[in-house]
Amino acid sequence: MGAPLSQNTSPSINIAPPIENLKEEPLKMFSENRGNCIVAMIPANTVSEANGGSKKTYKDKTGKTCYKAEFWREKSARHKKQKGLVHLAIRKHRSAMKLPCVITLTRYAPHKLDRHDNLPMSLKWILDAVCEVITGDYRPGRADDTEEIDVKYRQIICKEYWVKIEITI
Repeated sequence: MGAPLSQNTSPSINIAPPIENLKEEPLKMFSENRGNCIVAMIPANTVSEANGGSKKTYKDKTGKTCYKAEFWREKSARHKKQKGLVHLAIRKHRSAMKLPCVITLTRYAPHKLDRHDNLPMSLKWILDAVCEVITGDYRPGRADDTEEIDVKYRQIICKEYWVKIEITI
């Protein structure tokens, strides 16, 4: 056993604050160039486009819960917002982007989607916008039509809707 510590000296031990004192900070939109990788985080609500977008619920006359497909104007506004956020986040790194590259899209959301069908469909408009910036081809449906771009999808459960874009050159 070692010598007792005097009252004037403190041991060099770092003690973590109690859990209740920790604050969970909200995510922030950012983008940065990390050499061979460009990383961006955007606050985008992604829903599966294969299932008609986000569903609206209402009660009919008998009290039964019914679902209504999303109106086309709401869907279009969501798509424009997603593409605009992607362009805002990564366009400034355009000169560092080269082909071939690997794009990893990570969806942060409260619930997971089916990873084979619905996850890629929920990130379709974001992928299109990323490919437009990389290739410089802004024709609809043509930007991601290249063998030099490989895409990977991931998802993480989170309280808020976010998308992380990683472009590895």
